[in-house]
Amino acid sequence: MKLLSSFLVFLLLCFASTAFADDSDRKAQQNLYELEPIYSRNARNAQRITVNLTYDNFRNVRLEEAEDFDGYTTTAELIIPFGKEKKWEARLEIPFYTDGDARVIETGESIDIDGNGGVFDFATLVIQRELSRADECPVNSSVYAGYGTRTSRLDTSIDDEYNHTGRVFRLGFNIDNAREDRDIRLQASVDGRYYYDSDDINPSDDGDEFYLMDLSVAAVYNAEGFIKPAFEVLYSTDFNDRQIIQAVPQLIVPICNNLELKGGYAFGHSDGEGSTQTATVRTTFRF
Repeated sequence: MKLLSSFLVFLLLCFASTAFADDSDRKAQQNLYELEPIYSRNARNAQRITVNLTYDNFRNVRLEEAEDFDGYTTTAELIIPFGKEKKWEARLEIPFYTDGDARVIETGESIDIDGNGGVFDFATLVIQRELSRADECPVNSSVYAGYGTRTSRLDTSIDDEYNHTGRVFRLGFNIDNAREDRDIRLQASVDGRYYYDSDDINPSDDGDEFYLMDLSVAAVYNAEGFIKPAFEVLYSTDFNDRQIIQAVPQLIVPICNNLELKGGYAFGHSDGEGSTQTATVRTTFRF
């Protein structure tokens, strides 16, 4: 019910935004640099300093010592383009609060989990470099690398702590066919993560080192109207028991030149966790 309520609130915001209209120049700019879906990254770098505020309401996440974790995480992200023709981009991602309920695997006891951090999301600095642009070759492409550490432990109601240590290396690749003269953008992203010195968050066993990989493909329709629909398919794996496939319908609403709203509902199945669901609402500010 919480997931559905979150998405219904976003839909109301979308329809309230229909008082704003597009123009042809704005539509072309959106197709090149903006209208980024929730999981797949645009291969073209941001053209202005950008701030993303994200709320994720999730169900049925499995950790090393707990399962059926239902809750939410809030995250902030700062994006700064730099270099000649803005071919470089720095991203600082910081999860700042997580709260939810879970069940201890060993005893079956219900517990509360909360803290000023994320679950698999650590405070991470990522540097992205554009490799190609569609005005010079058929596609836009970029590669990125990053390093992060957990921001804060997650406390539990049984005097235990999760995620009180841990670091992550990230490596990823983005590709898309965004052009001014195309209304439909196709794109894909691969995000690989290597966690080490971690504790209590391994989704498949009790090791303090594990891998996660997210592969996403997306189609974004730059419609004439005020609401832009998008659709993604997300595959996530730890190369062990955790294998998740999800469909992600979503809506993107460019309210004005400096403000954008987007929301999506990811639903699917995991071999390690059963049915999985996540409702996401994101607000984007550009300066």
